[in-house]
Amino acid sequence: MTQNQNRSQTAGLSDVFQNDSEKDLYLESYMYTTAAALVGSIDKIVTVTLREGRVFIGILRTFDQFANLVLQDTVERIYIGDDKYAEAPQGVFLIRGENVSLVGEIDLDQQDKDLEKRSQIPFPEAQRIRKELVAAKQAKTTKERELMLSKGFEPQS
Repeated sequence: MTQNQNRSQTAGLSDVFQNDSEKDLYLESYMYTTAAALVGSIDKIVTVTLREGRVFIGILRTFDQFANLVLQDTVERIYIGDDKYAEAPQGVFLIRGENVSLVGEIDLDQQDKDLEKRSQIPFPEAQRIRKELVAAKQAKTTKERELMLSKGFEPQS
């Protein structure tokens, strides 16, 4: 990128910053709001929530520019309400970046405090309950959609 192209793309920033060095510092830090922001979480325990709602907890070993993640010692955790949970070990786990909704580091001092209030149930039972809850939610959404259409409204998708 030439210097003139760079200036034209950042012309709106001139009103915000006092000088070019402040603007350059801002632009350099802005690049790391993408997948590169994960570099500080390498070799730390993270929780990853997928778009479909599944939750994985493991040690982040590597990632790429598409936020594809590799977790080691991974555990899939299912939360049922406020009082139950289930876990299943998954080992080394590759997660495609397009499915990632949230990635966050886990505080080692706080990680088990939430689980103390919950009772652990078998993983297959938790999967069954989750499947029933998802089906009930889909049925409710479908019913609401049909009701809106019958009244002449276009429901939000």
